[in-house]
Amino acid sequence: MHDTKVLSFELNGMEIKTTITDQKKVIDEHISSFLRPTDNHGTKVIGFDTEWRKIIDKDQDGTNSRTKPGTIQLCDGHSCLIIELHYCFRDYNLPLSLLNFLRQPNYTFVGCGIKDNFINLEKHHGIGSRNAVELGPLAAKLMKMPRLSYCGVDELAFVVNKLDLRKYRPSDLDFDWQFICSDEELARLATVNVYSYHKIGSTLLESNMY
Repeated sequence: MHDTKVLSFELNGMEIKTTITDQKKVIDEHISSFLRPTDNHGTKVIGFDTEWRKIIDKDQDGTNSRTKPGTIQLCDGHSCLIIELHYCFRDYNLPLSLLNFLRQPNYTFVGCGIKDNFINLEKHHGIGSRNAVELGPLAAKLMKMPRLSYCGVDELAFVVNKLDLRKYRPSDLDFDWQFICSDEELARLATVNVYSYHKIGSTLLESNMY
């Protein structure tokens, strides 16, 4: 179990506060802040992402590797919450606040690869959402640019929001997400991704294109 850690990152001229925790009380409090009503009382867009950690199993046939959820990231544009699943939630006793939040009908969760992430989270932790939206196909449809269906967050952020995320990418992409609490570079990368999902989704869903 880790202590809660709060970091601040400057992204696109904005200061984003990121909370990294495995503490249920902190998760409950942060999700309560996400539940504050929007200015127009409409659908609220939440950036959603997960990171996966590699598990090495040794059996009679040799060594095999598999992946399990390591973290869940949520961002409402002002703050980000990174939940460390692999420390205190091995018993699958996830906070009800998280499970209920992901089922909120007036919230849309957006990301790249979000459908597959929820399929795997359902398998490992029973986490699901009916309001998960893939950003690539959404951008392709609304902007009438079919190639965007297959683009990742870097290109989507540039096309939709004119954000250049390359300067935030670490030079070394070989890392282990279970150390996110002690590695500020990993925390920054996770924040950049999930914040960008929120920005892209908000621009698309709140524009006249929708």
